[in-house]
Amino acid sequence: MKKAISTITILVMICTFSSCGEKKDAISYNNEMMTIINSEEQHVNEMNVAMQSKKYDDAEKVALKWKNAVSEDIKKVEKLGDFNGDDQLQKAVLQGLQGYGKIVSEDYPKLISIRKSNSPDAEAEQTLLDNINTAFENMANGVNVASDKFEKDYARK
Repeated sequence: MKKAISTITILVMICTFSSCGEKKDAISYNNEMMTIINSEEQHVNEMNVAMQSKKYDDAEKVALKWKNAVSEDIKKVEKLGDFNGDDQLQKAVLQGLQGYGKIVSEDYPKLISIRKSNSPDAEAEQTLLDNINTAFENMANGVNVASDKFEKDYARK
């Protein structure tokens, strides 16, 4: 009986160790990363609706919900880790998410405050809008470049 237990224990250990070094699938990994970063679009749309309808209290709620979602998405990407030692896509997605985090915690609150005020500052508002749009563009470009490179590097041949 003692021999049976140690054989089972050894088999379990072998299975455990062999699964630890399991390589990730490139397509699944890329899809997961893109799904996470693309989920931010929902929050962008919600913010746009609130801001365009001049419902600034709703915009503040969207910003808070979005800020929390970005934090959760960052944790998901960190948990996914790199792709078999290659962290370029992960870094690009994290940088994009951190950019969204900055926008939602710094730029949008300022923009909402300006629009809520009785004497809005058109120049400051335009500067914030330009910063937000430039940040969106830079984040999208960074993730797209990394994703394209990832796809080329790991395309099934």
